[in-house]
Amino acid sequence: MAKSWFGWFGGKTEVERRAERPRAAITVGPDDIDPLTGALYWDRFQVMLEAEQAQEPGVLLLIDLSERSIRVGATEEEKALEILPWLAQAIRQAIRADDLLAHVDGYRFAVLLRGAPQEVGQMTSDRILDSVDNTIFMTADGISKLDITIGGAVFEVDDGKAVFDTAAENLDRAKRLEQPALVQ
Repeated sequence: MAKSWFGWFGGKTEVERRAERPRAAITVGPDDIDPLTGALYWDRFQVMLEAEQAQEPGVLLLIDLSERSIRVGATEEEKALEILPWLAQAIRQAIRADDLLAHVDGYRFAVLLRGAPQEVGQMTSDRILDSVDNTIFMTADGISKLDITIGGAVFEVDDGKAVFDTAAENLDRAKRLEQPALVQ
């Protein structure tokens, strides 16, 4: 496990991020990537999520754009072409290289934190929120401020848990409670 020099200098304690044994690399081909967002296609991500659940624990995060962030008056396609690539990049900057990012649909993304416990899921959610908050989103109308909500679910190996459904429920609950993130 690599520790961050920034955390060491800042005196922060490191949370155990990964399982002790190294994980097998996931093969991702060019046909697996959505050219608009640079994220995995949802169907390919689902296959990878199922395989990961059978091997190791982890955290699944669902990220959704709030309704007030979507510009009024533009068509859905115009909105997506303006926002999705930047939103995907802001999320990607907050996760590690071996975590997986997928475009689910609309303005919703999923992140698989491989081998991560709940504490890391919450810390990563905070980093994603900060990354999106610190990103300048340029649209045809000028600079836009995007607000996101994150719902997450922790899973164990072969626990039979419908991890996507749990993450979606937590996302909906976070929206109802007006919390930026809820990871359980």
